[in-house]
Amino acid sequence: MTPSPFAFTLLACAGLSSAAWAQAGFALASDTLARPAAQVREADTPVRPGDAAYPPGLAARGVQGRVVVRVSVTAQGKAGTVAVDSSSGSPELDQAALALARSYPYAPARQGVAPSEVLVPFRFSKDSPSTLPAKTCADFNTDKAWFLAAHPGRQASDMEVVKMALDLLPFTPPGPQIMPSTQERGAIAAAAIAACAGRPGDRLLSAMQREAAKLSRK
Repeated sequence: MTPSPFAFTLLACAGLSSAAWAQAGFALASDTLARPAAQVREADTPVRPGDAAYPPGLAARGVQGRVVVRVSVTAQGKAGTVAVDSSSGSPELDQAALALARSYPYAPARQGVAPSEVLVPFRFSKDSPSTLPAKTCADFNTDKAWFLAAHPGRQASDMEVVKMALDLLPFTPPGPQIMPSTQERGAIAAAAIAACAGRPGDRLLSAMQREAAKLSRK
């Protein structure tokens, strides 16, 4: 394997013979190829209310979110140091994610084979596509209040449950038969969020269905 011109210059300055250049160049290239990635981002691990890892009482207060934990992996495949790389906005959820990350087994850190540092994301969520049709506006309003307090500068339309409901809308009669455009999704979400604020006994998905029907009639 041929070393780069820059490598040749360094080797020449070091006084190596021409016979050593190719060998040294091969070593340089091999070292580059063998260097492991510093971080590996794995798929989100879902944590639901009722799971032992979800702190009791938080879900009822609307506390949920995504935590990314940075884990230093030992040669024995255990978590060394762990730290929050991206916070959920809730200290309790962050601590729960740290505890989970510490308990996980990992591939033993080995140069060129397994990284010594990984990013492990956890998603603490009350809702899923199967439970969403039953979600009341009162429950959504509770979630919204916590989300806006925990994430200043963000909007209720940024909530994961809103995005989930919009994605589910075309497949839930009498929702629209085609996927709403980005602009239509924004309008449906804003109107449904406002409707839920005034009608806590309604259901979030029903509110979105009504607003989507209004748009389809225009």
